[in-house]
Amino acid sequence: MTKPTYGYLYAIFAAFFYALVAIVAKRLVMTGMHPFLITFYQYLFTISILGIWICIRNRSAFRCSFKKIGLFALLGIGGGGATNILFYSALQYLDAGISSMLLFLHPVFITLFFAVTRIKIIRTINYICVLVAACGTAIVLDIFSGSLHLSVVGIVLGIMSGMTYAFYNIFADLKLKAEEPNVINFYACTAALLFTMTVLATGGIGFAVDPTALPSIFFLAAFSGVLPAYCFFKALQYIGSEKVSVISSIELPLTLVMAFTILKEQMKLIQLFGMVLIVLATIMLHRNEKEPEVEK
Repeated sequence: MTKPTYGYLYAIFAAFFYALVAIVAKRLVMTGMHPFLITFYQYLFTISILGIWICIRNRSAFRCSFKKIGLFALLGIGGGGATNILFYSALQYLDAGISSMLLFLHPVFITLFFAVTRIKIIRTINYICVLVAACGTAIVLDIFSGSLHLSVVGIVLGIMSGMTYAFYNIFADLKLKAEEPNVINFYACTAALLFTMTVLATGGIGFAVDPTALPSIFFLAAFSGVLPAYCFFKALQYIGSEKVSVISSIELPLTLVMAFTILKEQMKLIQLFGMVLIVLATIMLHRNEKEPEVEK
């Protein structure tokens, strides 16, 4: 198979694994587990798995310059860690499908970033797609009915998770595209682990966890943390963030199907139409992007 083919396959697997995040995390949140606690133990399992894997495969990969470690830490705390905490917090107020939809707005924020910075040339059709995605979001949130029935706090947290995930994509693509995926993930998760550990220790939350929740957290770390992150970075290396974002469009429908079948969540037909608008807008956004100009 060609490199682009591998890239598309990696992107599809990443979307599938990421779709599992909302389902597993929603169940943990429903038991009353704090988002910071979920994130801490998720990263604890993640770096344990990655650390063992790197030691077996290539122990010398741990050797990185302080500059690179600093970049990994920024990605881990400001990107992955912040996204997980905000997304899990949104799940406390919203259904998994709605929370995933707000997280799924990250391609819109990516496009707006490139439009403002002019790192990439953005066409007029892209701005139309942004408006379509905004309309789709308004329909899903049922804003046109005249009253907002969903939690405003949850909506704000969900939108913020989309923004931090956009940062995660942009920063990884522009600054870390050539680095080994597992090494990036290991140092990024370690930085996020130290950050959440500090918050838990000083914020009065503590580290107590119901032992029955540990298998779900381990599943979250392995099948929604290690594997999708690896597939995501490999896809970036082969086809770039624009095409990866297009393929990841299947993540939202997958999450809705899982939420319906596993969590028994329901949505109105008009809300499903709004979801369709968001997915179509996302695909069109990235199909109409030109290649990058000179990086700034």
